[in-house]
Amino acid sequence: MTTTREELGSKSDYATLRSVVKADLKALANLDEEVFGNAAYSLMYMTSLYLMFRKSWYLAEHEGGLAGYALVCPDSDNSEVWLMGLAVSGNCQGHGLGRTLMARAMELMMDSGAPDAYITVRPDNKAARHLYEAFEFTADGEERDNFYGNGEPRQVFHRSLVKNPYTAAPA
Repeated sequence: MTTTREELGSKSDYATLRSVVKADLKALANLDEEVFGNAAYSLMYMTSLYLMFRKSWYLAEHEGGLAGYALVCPDSDNSEVWLMGLAVSGNCQGHGLGRTLMARAMELMMDSGAPDAYITVRPDNKAARHLYEAFEFTADGEERDNFYGNGEPRQVFHRSLVKNPYTAAPA
């Protein structure tokens, strides 16, 4: 079964989505630290991501404050696309905002033209795993220890973005 755009549900009554602008970077770095702790992106790295991927980086605002973000990054030859970050502030969780951000990320991934999408997740993050599985991502191989070099394991999830892949008939 393939999820259609209409089923992704990218609208939210809880928050407003908009593109990231340079003035958002400090608040995004603070949110990343809140959500990811020692695995958070630094402000310097966030600035680099902004310079390269600002057209595929969206944030959610709730009551005038930053509530979350989703960052999608295609690789240099567009053979794959990665969800490099999806974060929701602790005080904004439980309102479907992760699903809304993931739906927007899926739209961006589908529009990228890449045939494959990937995400990494901490193996103990059951809420994130459940969210990604709801968008038809599946675990790609074994859990990988020290994936980012920070001592923490990650599980890679994969989803094909090819709408109707051709399957050769048996010979």
